[in-house]
Amino acid sequence: MNLLRMFQPTDPDRPLGGRYKVISQLAAGGFGQTFVAHDLHMPGQPQCVVKQLKPQVSDVESLQTARRLFDTEAQVLYNLGNHDQIPRLLAHFEDNQEFYLAQQLIEGNPLTEELASGQPWSEAKVIALLQDLLNVLSFVHQQQVIHRDIKPSNLIRRRRDGRIVLIDFGAVKQVSTQMINSKTGRTNMTISIGTHGYMPKEQLLGNPRFSSDVYAVGMIGIQALTGVHPRLLPEDGNTGEVVWHDRIQQVSPEFVSILDRMVRYEFRARYVSAIDALQALRSLPAHLLESVPLPQPLPEASGAVPGLERQAPATATGATVPIRGVAPSPTPPTVPNAAPTSEHSTPTIAAGTEPFPQPTTPTSGSQHSTPTIAAGTEPFPQPTPPTSGSQHSEPTVATGPKPLSPPVARSKPTATLPGSGQQSPNQLLPIMGGVVALGASLWVVKGLLFPQTPQTTTPGNSVAAVSGNKSADPQQATELLSQADRLREAENYQEAIATYEKAIALNANEAKAHWGLCYSLNQMLKPQDAIAACDQALALNPDYPEALWSKGNALHQEQNYQEELKLYEKALQLKPDFADAWNNQGVALLKLNRFDEAFAALDKATQLKPKGADAWANRGNALFGLRRYDEAFASLEKAIEIDPNHTNANNLLQKARRELGRYDDNQEKETGKSKKEKGKQ
Repeated sequence: MNLLRMFQPTDPDRPLGGRYKVISQLAAGGFGQTFVAHDLHMPGQPQCVVKQLKPQVSDVESLQTARRLFDTEAQVLYNLGNHDQIPRLLAHFEDNQEFYLAQQLIEGNPLTEELASGQPWSEAKVIALLQDLLNVLSFVHQQQVIHRDIKPSNLIRRRRDGRIVLIDFGAVKQVSTQMINSKTGRTNMTISIGTHGYMPKEQLLGNPRFSSDVYAVGMIGIQALTGVHPRLLPEDGNTGEVVWHDRIQQVSPEFVSILDRMVRYEFRARYVSAIDALQALRSLPAHLLESVPLPQPLPEASGAVPGLERQAPATATGATVPIRGVAPSPTPPTVPNAAPTSEHSTPTIAAGTEPFPQPTTPTSGSQHSTPTIAAGTEPFPQPTPPTSGSQHSEPTVATGPKPLSPPVARSKPTATLPGSGQQSPNQLLPIMGGVVALGASLWVVKGLLFPQTPQTTTPGNSVAAVSGNKSADPQQATELLSQADRLREAENYQEAIATYEKAIALNANEAKAHWGLCYSLNQMLKPQDAIAACDQALALNPDYPEALWSKGNALHQEQNYQEELKLYEKALQLKPDFADAWNNQGVALLKLNRFDEAFAALDKATQLKPKGADAWANRGNALFGLRRYDEAFASLEKAIEIDPNHTNANNLLQKARRELGRYDDNQEKETGKSKKEKGKQ
């Protein structure tokens, strides 16, 4: 059967969309197929990947709905944009009532090839893999997107630099849809997304979370360490935990502990997101991190089709089609370098490009922080704010006017998609099967179609819906606001958000409620919603320093450091003794390598809040950037004096001593002892 002709009955030789000339077919399935094509509109006619989507609808109204949803989703993909380790979306278009995505072609090998031999990897090599993968996945989670199908065949080792590229977001293995009954509004739709062995129980039940992706990454790490496919690893009959310790040798207990937490049976026991897991990896002992190899370019494959490696990738439905001129591999089907279904990215910082690390924004778990991605590895760790699970990790951006110490319990991501506000979820259900089947759909779309917290609305909507409520009870609104504040201070952010919104529903003119909502949304890694909530607070009170500061935190998550600084400056004009704003301003300046100004801001923060360990640690980072090493050591030691368990201050101090050849008394004794022992040998 000629699948190409089946899917394009009119003219298979006609360029798709008048632009993309199909070279070969990569894969085909029930809902569409994937091609390699030449882009005829670009100089040199470069190759790209084109994914076709056939909507599972026929009537005009449903097709229009499908078109709106497809356009909206494509816009999400464009906006996710330029991360170096996620293929770019080049174009999206419609041709003959069929939808297409044109995506960047990646040259490299699927990770399945590296794992196919079943030979265990070294601990250092596995740490390197997880660091690389979690770095890009942290960006994905910051964008409120859950991948849902992380597995070796969706990880490509890029040929030019050996880095891991993440492809195929939300690939669907089984989709069945029925049209809605217009009278009952009901539909029968089953979507199974993910791959057994890499998919935790809550995802099997249709409730994926950020931590579901963390589980998948952990299982890949265990597979690499043991050489055993996850499906072949037994589970403890009583606890449901994966049993794998008996299959490893010479692996540090610290790394084993991190992997155990990544793959916990209960999602609440895992790291909340990739950001938290990455932070934990970066807190491993220095001798482990120093042994981690750097990515290396792959050798050129002889006789390989450019951009394709050894095997045909699978579509979302799992079907594979051999590629002419490419020998099939015994490893499971994948979309090696060509079929990225996702396309997004932000620039990452190359390891070793700075004398001292650049600060990245805080992740949850810090004393005061909004989560962000920690950047690459450098001689000295970058001042990144802590993630959940480590009370103090790297330099922190404060997120509350009080010393709240947030390990963030984040909720499932949700998103408001443009153009869909007037449609009920049921109206969109029949379209979803077609849209996600090609692997291009993101969990953000399911968040729209299947809202998981119906009582929660976006900040703007909650205000618009209830403004002018004449029958509201002011006393009840005040009580709800107090209850929401207590929930926020207890770091129960998900319930705090719902309670703030109830309070706003009764009294939309209370700026403090909008600020509390903004703060809590920041902690849940929802910067866009947080900005909307803070804007409402500032509309009611333009001179609200906490709202300016929290909006700055949201902008920090989006890496908009210049605008963030403007907000801190205004907040500090209104409240010059706002220590947390001084600290956050210092971290943003560190991010821009403005070390003199960063030091001045952080020095002010320590003067206003002498017991703030994070500010002292950040101050140490700024001093290292200024090459004022003695003062930097003193600042870090002060942070540790305040909080002996401040992970990042301890790690930075230890690494700085090692790099600069300075030791404390205990280290000198140990060094002298080891030298004597070597002399006796």
